[in-house]
Amino acid sequence: MHRRVLLLALSLLSVGTLHVAAQAPSVDDAIKRGVSLYNFGHWAEARTEFRNARNALSPVRDRLRVEKIDYYLALCDMELRTADAESRMRRFLELYNGSSYTNEIQFSLGAYYCILDDTQRAEEELSKVRYESLAPKYKDKYDLRMGYMAFMKGDYDAAERYFGRIAPSSDYADHAVYYKSYMAYSRGEFDKARNGFNSLLKSPLYRDLMPFYLMQIDFKSGDYQAVADKGEELMSHTTPEQAVQIRRMMAESWFQLGDYGKAVKYMNDYKESGGEMNRVENYILGYSLYRQTFYSEAEDYLRAACGADDMLTQNASYNLADCYLRAGDKENAMRSFAMAASSAYDPNIAEDALFNYGKLQYELGGGVFNEAINVLSRYVELYPESERVMEARRLLIAAYYNSHNYAEAYHAIRNFPNPDADAMQALQKIAYFNGLESYVAGDLGEAESSLEESLGVGLNAKYNALASFWLGEIAYASGDTSTALQRYRNFMARAPRTGNEYAMAQYNIGYCYFNNDEYAAAGEAFDKFLSLYSQRDSYRADALNRLGDVHYASRQFDDAIKCYDAAAALGTAERYYSQFQRAVTLGAQNNVPQKIESLQRIVQQDRGDYVDAATYELGRTYIGDAQYEAGVKVLERFVGQYPNSRYHAQALSDLGLAYMNLGDRDKALKYYAMVVKAAPQSSQSKSAMQGIRDIYIAQGDVDAYFDYARKTGLEGNMNEMTRDSLSYTAAQKLYLDNKTTEAAASFTSYLSNFPKGYYRNDALFYLSDCHIRDGRNDEAIKSLAELAAQGHTQYSERVLDRLSSMYYEAGQYEQAAGAFRSLYDEASTSAAKINAASGYVASTLKYADDNGIMAMADDVASMAEVNDTARRKAEFAKAQVLQRQGRGEDAMAIYEKLSDEVRSAEGAESRYRLIEAQYAAKNYDRAEKMVYEFSDSKTPQNYWLAKAFILLGDIYMSRGDSFQARATYQSVVDGYSPADDGIVEEAKSKIAKID
Repeated sequence: MHRRVLLLALSLLSVGTLHVAAQAPSVDDAIKRGVSLYNFGHWAEARTEFRNARNALSPVRDRLRVEKIDYYLALCDMELRTADAESRMRRFLELYNGSSYTNEIQFSLGAYYCILDDTQRAEEELSKVRYESLAPKYKDKYDLRMGYMAFMKGDYDAAERYFGRIAPSSDYADHAVYYKSYMAYSRGEFDKARNGFNSLLKSPLYRDLMPFYLMQIDFKSGDYQAVADKGEELMSHTTPEQAVQIRRMMAESWFQLGDYGKAVKYMNDYKESGGEMNRVENYILGYSLYRQTFYSEAEDYLRAACGADDMLTQNASYNLADCYLRAGDKENAMRSFAMAASSAYDPNIAEDALFNYGKLQYELGGGVFNEAINVLSRYVELYPESERVMEARRLLIAAYYNSHNYAEAYHAIRNFPNPDADAMQALQKIAYFNGLESYVAGDLGEAESSLEESLGVGLNAKYNALASFWLGEIAYASGDTSTALQRYRNFMARAPRTGNEYAMAQYNIGYCYFNNDEYAAAGEAFDKFLSLYSQRDSYRADALNRLGDVHYASRQFDDAIKCYDAAAALGTAERYYSQFQRAVTLGAQNNVPQKIESLQRIVQQDRGDYVDAATYELGRTYIGDAQYEAGVKVLERFVGQYPNSRYHAQALSDLGLAYMNLGDRDKALKYYAMVVKAAPQSSQSKSAMQGIRDIYIAQGDVDAYFDYARKTGLEGNMNEMTRDSLSYTAAQKLYLDNKTTEAAASFTSYLSNFPKGYYRNDALFYLSDCHIRDGRNDEAIKSLAELAAQGHTQYSERVLDRLSSMYYEAGQYEQAAGAFRSLYDEASTSAAKINAASGYVASTLKYADDNGIMAMADDVASMAEVNDTARRKAEFAKAQVLQRQGRGEDAMAIYEKLSDEVRSAEGAESRYRLIEAQYAAKNYDRAEKMVYEFSDSKTPQNYWLAKAFILLGDIYMSRGDSFQARATYQSVVDGYSPADDGIVEEAKSKIAKID
């Protein structure tokens, strides 16, 4: 509006009068005519007169008159907006510096830029004007222009100073009053503004605008009745643009006056006439419809009014929730209450909304992130004196019992204020299940803490017993059999004999005793387990095997065989041990033919983890039964098929012995030499050297023996060999007497004194065990590493198993990865290979760069014995590398494969990455569907599920549905924990950006 007024003011500024002194006849007359024409606004004609006069004058003799003419020519060009206007004024300022006209030309140049709307240059030129030297009429023009420019910049203080200098009698007084009144209105000084606008009701320039401005003041002052009374009349003689705004003011005025019908009428009129429906307008219309019980019609408008976390959102969402409840839409009602509860602008609304939010969340299943628990807990904590707090507590306890997200429920219930007996019972159950979940996930520390808390509550006998059982499992897994036994007994004292855990407790008690070599007690426990446990599965088969081992250790061989036969008959994987151990037991009974028959059957079937052991035992049995040719045949096949077996060196030695008995000294010498080469510093090597010595002596060539010993680097001196043996035997005796510190010193001395001793590998093995038992892990790692570096020995698998774990525990992940990888190749059983592969993956991920991770993942992909977890971790790590390398399509193919399983962190993140990719491709419908499928999967990986829900909020924002987006972000804020991993802050920041 004030733009149109300015143009009017500018047109007035172009009118002015100048006094011109009398001049000589003809030329002076032309100058007079030019001045008169200029003053009357005939600038083109005036310019002609001035040009004619100037042509008749000499620039030298008539300098003063030429100066005056140039002055007027500059003004004429400025008024005519000629192309030369700017240059003519600037040329005048250059030629006539110090002229009496200079200040006015400087002012005119600034005014010219004002007309061109070049504010920056206008200010620059007007700042050079000497205000005190301007004629009064030019001062008003100057103040009006400078005031307007300050006004447009928002510098109201400067604008006030300029407009304030314009006298009431000035031609520009109305303009000054208008702008001063407008600024007062903008500052909320409505009385001052009203006085100014009222004074302009008689102004020809402003009288048509003032009624509209005065109505705005009534509206801003809260005089809604005045707006309602005057609005219709004012609309009849105002502009269409102003009429739209009047309808808006009338709608809100009737709203404030409580006439919701008229509020709806005028807001609809406003909308239909092109008015913009922002949040406030939508609220007025929605709430007015709501108050008239048009609930379904109100929904869309109230929903559109929700946005940023402010009072408007709180009120709109609260009433919207009631609309949804009346329509039976609990889901959207819950979301609406969530918004209303999150704001503290109206505490009464916040309290009622929080209660209903929690209640509806509970009724709808508790929420994705246990929102019902968190919301109801917040209500109980914030409103302990509320008349509904008991109902909230009742709902909360029920929510705890119904929760299956035990980690989140456990976190919430531990912070429950002033828990009563019901709350403590809920805590006992939730703590138990949280402990159980943590145990399954491998987090024994968290499991133990939760289970002990559950047991400490002690209100429920069932959970008291179960917590004791699982605490026993944790103690057993940690190697603390004494504590495990105590906890199992505590469990059995409380638990019914019919439960599955009761039988498993007997099974575990059996193992506690068995591992401590207390075979009688172990056998009793395994017998009890078998009497309680009827399932024909691996547990039963394993218990039968252990019971067979107990009988074997007690030399009750017939009973042992019965147990092994019973275990094998179950057909589980444990049958391979049963079959092998049955054959060994037959041998212990000196039933060699049946032992051989049993071992042959195992070898022929070629299945299970004991084929190599059975093959070696078969060859050894033949030799022990003097069937040397049969033994040689089996053992030669064995050393060819199983070069990495722990029995390899001994088999070579046995072959040497067999050929000696067959009279084939050359072959005997060959195999003894292979022992020495394969394991030079081992007890088998010493035996082989003795065999080699016997062969050379029998041949009468002792010198050849000493030459061989020298070439192999082994001791040929019999005295030295005796000292070697005695020194090692002395250290070994200390070890067998459990004097680990003294044994370690003795083994260290042996290794120092006999750097190439026959028992070096044995000494390193036992020395490492001494260090481990004495807690000297660094020293143990060194001796184990030295033994591992010897290559394949009888100890390789055991050494690498211990060394890899110790490297990992010490944080030496690169070395651990190498040891686990070597262990995989050395491992003799499928289970051992699987564990080695898992360690290899875990260690590599701790230290390797992208190239190392890719190599590991490809290596694992080629392995046959890898469990799902390790394979998944390796593939996921590879996908991450591919994504970092910009190979998104290849990465997505792996994510697609892994996303079928979402209980693991890798599977859950893979599912999220797929959703993220769909969102990035703007496939919003597909991405939304995937989020809900992710939620329905019941994944325990809340971090990635929360990330997916934040992305879902972004999808709604992309569609323009800020209500649904806000509700989605709010569900994360209200339900997700922990609060310090960035998820809650991210959701809050998303809410803050909604306007």
